[in-house]
Amino acid sequence: MLPREHGAYGQLAFPLVTSLAVAGPSRPALLTATAVVALFLAHEPTLVLFGHRGVRVRVADRQRAWWWLTLMLIAATAAGILALDAAPASLRWTFLLPLVPAAWVAYVAIHGQEKTSAGETAAAVAFAAAAVPICASAGSLATGAAIALAFALLFVTATLAVRVIVLRTRGGGDPRAVRRTRAAAFAIAGTGALLALAGATDGLVTWGAVAATLPGVLFVSSLAAFPPPAARLKKVGWSLVAVSAITALLLIVAA
Repeated sequence: MLPREHGAYGQLAFPLVTSLAVAGPSRPALLTATAVVALFLAHEPTLVLFGHRGVRVRVADRQRAWWWLTLMLIAATAAGILALDAAPASLRWTFLLPLVPAAWVAYVAIHGQEKTSAGETAAAVAFAAAAVPICASAGSLATGAAIALAFALLFVTATLAVRVIVLRTRGGGDPRAVRRTRAAAFAIAGTGALLALAGATDGLVTWGAVAATLPGVLFVSSLAAFPPPAARLKKVGWSLVAVSAITALLLIVAA
């Protein structure tokens, strides 16, 4: 019943660990993180029950998937309610930031469209945005926003860069799709960098937080511009893990 998408574990872990390291293990922060992890673990049984892992898996594992999904939803709901109650009333709106893209992830998963660009982008944004309520509950809303922006920028552009690699080779290649996806990766990377610079100029985030976004932006942009062969996707994945770790470390130091 554990999710099969290995990259999703990194997208889950890095924003949570970074946020907890910065905000500290306060009660609302830990409860929020618990709710996020429980919702993440509800993903695989949902796919099994809707038959997206195959009819045989659905028949064989239906009962186990049902109980697993029920337990995870109960845990997520209980932890989420307690986190909302423990958070300052004026900052409870921050919980909507990860919930909105997470709702879209649930919708596309139910309809078997989680591997689309929209589905993968929504998942990346949801994981990154969890940093906002975690840090806000500890009185560090701006820091949470900086962490969310840095990881959302990295995860979304990385998703597009990997799709560029796949589109170059799958079915003989699709040059038009490659150009569109590459342009989208560059546009998002550039827009995110400009937003980070504007935030630092206005004093909303520190220059250290802006610097933390640079390794990810540079690496993913080079990946989209000069995509390696699809046979090296595993090495690309581990490289993205390393870049995510560097980003997390720089954000912790900047905070």
